[in-house]
Amino acid sequence: MKDLLLSIRTRLRTIEGLRASDVFLSADKNLVPPGTRYPAVGIKDGRMQRKFLLGGVTEMILPVEIHIYEELGDDDRAIISVFDLTGMVHDLLSEDYFEGYVKDVEPGEETPVELLYRKDGMILRKTLFYQYEREN
Repeated sequence: MKDLLLSIRTRLRTIEGLRASDVFLSADKNLVPPGTRYPAVGIKDGRMQRKFLLGGVTEMILPVEIHIYEELGDDDRAIISVFDLTGMVHDLLSEDYFEGYVKDVEPGEETPVELLYRKDGMILRKTLFYQYEREN
C-alpha cells in the first residue's frame, strides 16, 4: 500500500497549479496539514483485503480515497475549482497502472461537495474512491 500511495502522490503532484506540499498523505479526511494552500489534495488508504489464491499467489485489493480541498469564497469559483480538479485527478489516475505495480484500477463513487468548518474559514471537500488490485 505504501508504494501505491507514494506513486499516487507523485503522479498528482504533476497537476499544474498545485504546490508539491499541497498534495499529501492523510491520516484522516478531516485533517489538512498546517500551511496548506488551496486547492489541495489528500490521499488516504482504505481497508486493504488479501485473498490467497492457488499457486501461492496473493491478490490484494487496495482501496484509496482522494480528498480534494478548496477554500470557500464569495462566489461559485471554489465549487468550479473542485470539479476542475476532480477531472484532472480522474485523467491522471483512471487508467494508470503505475508501471505494472497494480494489475487493475477501478474508479468508484464520488461524494458530493461537502462543507468543512475550520478556525481559519470554510473549506469545500470532495472525495473520490479508487480501488486498485495487485498480485504477488
